[in-house]
Amino acid sequence: MVGHSMGGSIAVKTVHHIQTLNGEEEWAKHIMGLFVIDVVEGSAMEALPFMENIVLKRPKKFKNLQGVVQYGYSSGSVRDLTSAKVSMPPQVKEVDGEYVWKTDLIATKPHWVPWFKGLTQVFLDLKIPK
Repeated sequence: MVGHSMGGSIAVKTVHHIQTLNGEEEWAKHIMGLFVIDVVEGSAMEALPFMENIVLKRPKKFKNLQGVVQYGYSSGSVRDLTSAKVSMPPQVKEVDGEYVWKTDLIATKPHWVPWFKGLTQVFLDLKIPK
């Protein structure tokens, strides 16, 4: 959930940042809308205590990309095998003939709460033209 839910937060916070720092610039006025189909702040915050355990249970390495895809699908991270074939391989890198995660999610733990805290209000405060 951490990996997937952060996308919505990135989009919301990016638009907020653009509007706050560059709102008067012509290019910034081209933002006409933002749809976020994601976890809401409340459920994301409730799930955070379980995230460390979920991340720690992930395999540390894979013998091949098929293993990465199979893990994504069988773990429920990706619910469709075709989607897993597209979305899982970019999350790993080859090191000494094995595939390991590109991102150390546990290292990002200090940022999990700030990532989602206040997200709903930031989204609602965006200035989208009518």
